[in-house]
Amino acid sequence: MIVTDIVEIKVGRANKKTAYEIYIDYDYEFLLYKQDIKVYQLEIATEITSELYDRIIEDTVFRRAKQKAMAILKYMDRTEKELYSKLKEAHYTDNIIVRTIEYLKEYRYIDDERYASNYIRFRKNTLSSFSIKTKLMRKGINKDILEKIIAIEYDIEMNDADPEIVAINKAISKKYRDITDLNYEDKQKLIASLYRKGFDLDKINRCLK
Repeated sequence: MIVTDIVEIKVGRANKKTAYEIYIDYDYEFLLYKQDIKVYQLEIATEITSELYDRIIEDTVFRRAKQKAMAILKYMDRTEKELYSKLKEAHYTDNIIVRTIEYLKEYRYIDDERYASNYIRFRKNTLSSFSIKTKLMRKGINKDILEKIIAIEYDIEMNDADPEIVAINKAISKKYRDITDLNYEDKQKLIASLYRKGFDLDKINRCLK
């Protein structure tokens, strides 16, 4: 394996830190800093043994990827897809990202099912189930996981009231204190507004009666 290129780039907040993309046999392999290059004695045309390559990966790249992931998760839970995107932005390769995510899943630092459960639980009384499902699918939540949790969280027997009905009533109360005096045109506008938010039409009409 031969170092075929070392490309200087700017990273970090406001792109103030200098780092180097290391290419081996013309393929991008990892990001290192000046002190790393000095320690590992890397230059263009340097031959890298398998032992040295593995040491760089294990002692520096994979270790930093785990640290980066933990820093990302410190203040906010993330889905696998979101974490993948963040690590990709930090110049980690797919192999390193997959390893990092598997490590985090093993210790339950990241759990899409837990994420989806919490997301739905805290939003089901203010958003439509359609809107919630759409947002979670964009975040990369598996459809089977999503359907399972939706069924649990929207189980009428497990809730004091239908969460969708509660959410519709809250949405209505934000616009009107009293809907009994709404004329036909205003009521149709309200129905259309709620429908666009993903609420079930039958439940909207039920709440307006």
